[in-house]
Amino acid sequence: MCEQKDNNLVIIGNGFDVNHGLPSSYAHFKSWLRLNGKPLYDFLERYIDVTGEWWHDFEKNLSEFNVPKLIRETPMEKRPRDPRLLPDFSTPAAWKIDEIREKITKNFTEWVKTIDGQSAKQTIDLPKASLYISFNYTDILERVYGINEHQILYIHGKASRGEDLIYGHGKDENLIEHDVMQKYGLYESDDFFKAGTFGDAEYEVILHISFLEKNPYIQLTKYDEMLRSAITEAETVWVYGLSFSEVDVPYIEWMVERNRNLYWRVSWHTEDDKKRIKNTFESLRVREYELFYL
Repeated sequence: MCEQKDNNLVIIGNGFDVNHGLPSSYAHFKSWLRLNGKPLYDFLERYIDVTGEWWHDFEKNLSEFNVPKLIRETPMEKRPRDPRLLPDFSTPAAWKIDEIREKITKNFTEWVKTIDGQSAKQTIDLPKASLYISFNYTDILERVYGINEHQILYIHGKASRGEDLIYGHGKDENLIEHDVMQKYGLYESDDFFKAGTFGDAEYEVILHISFLEKNPYIQLTKYDEMLRSAITEAETVWVYGLSFSEVDVPYIEWMVERNRNLYWRVSWHTEDDKKRIKNTFESLRVREYELFYL
């Protein structure tokens, strides 16, 4: 391990685990789910409305359900209804999303627990740091690199501790509503039954889809004191294997806003990685950074 000063902050993303040979990509989750959770796999394949291969952006695309299709294909008579509530046409598909959310969580957690890193070896000369922020659910930092658990913040949960694992897309209901109306040519109308309108059913389903949001600010608020202290004292942030996707950027933005003097050293693996990183830093007006290949 490098003997740099402890005024470093290290961020670990899934590319770090993949670099160590762990089958932890969403392509691996797709293969696992097809074998171990076929009904859920088939549902997601049918109702996630993204052209081409979408599993590599699994979290992001959990906001991309085909809402009109889901409403059409979820029969009212086959859905339970709370007799205390007035009948409405939104609950069947909304309840289906709730059911799917529970199944995703269950299957996702079971899959993560199967990821075996027993044979992983050190491949990176990690810098010493005051805090390691892991976006992963595995304990490679501890088992392979010997870093004390108390120096690691598993910001999305740690599988071996049996914690709830945080996952999800990055859109609230207002943004999902906007995207659904644009994508499917819907418009607001008081006529619930008129084709092409956006009514109670669509809004209710979108609201339930929004419950699949990761909402990073919950985690940032939860660990505010620890993170704020580490970021304020840090001079350099090392980032290994973070994709800089839309679900990651709020964390980066939060850190930049709290210390604009940070120097960023960020890994990339593909040209698309480089573009996302550069675009993110440009939008956040970060000038002090360098990229390195991982």
